[in-house]
Amino acid sequence: MNPNILVLLFFAFFLACNSPSPRRPIVKSSTPVLEKSVTLNKKIVALEQAYIKRFVAKDSLHDYINSNKGFWYCYLHKNSSKPHPYKGNQVFYEQEIQSLDGTVLVSKEALGIQSYVVDKEHRMKGLQEGIKIMRLGEEMQFVFSSFVAYRSKGNLEFNIGPNQPIVCRIKLISIK
Repeated sequence: MNPNILVLLFFAFFLACNSPSPRRPIVKSSTPVLEKSVTLNKKIVALEQAYIKRFVAKDSLHDYINSNKGFWYCYLHKNSSKPHPYKGNQVFYEQEIQSLDGTVLVSKEALGIQSYVVDKEHRMKGLQEGIKIMRLGEEMQFVFSSFVAYRSKGNLEFNIGPNQPIVCRIKLISIK
């Protein structure tokens, strides 16, 4: 037999018996990305809280209450004898949205009377929580951090930028 063929068969046999090892994925830890995100969010929260506290301190006409749920509120018209809305109640309300510098972003005339079924429909988180502390006929002013308002996306329809805290004046008209 030809020695070249013998060498060729030997290499072919050797290569066939030696199965290729599978490629392993390169493992990259996502921890640095998560740590950067957490650090950035902590900075945003701290800046917003300082900005909101300055706004609340500057408004000497109203006594604000910290809800510990990401927003502050004050009563513009209080009505302690009327009921609160509960889960499943349909409420009708007027709302005006402003920036913290007082610029009206969306007027109550532009929004009209709005309807919401408490804890059954999606609304911004601050509004969902704020309506539950209101009573029928009350008018309140809420200062929402971006984390309970429109978050890091904002709302282009309402001219609300990313991570922008807002002020909402809400009047609870009726509860069904």
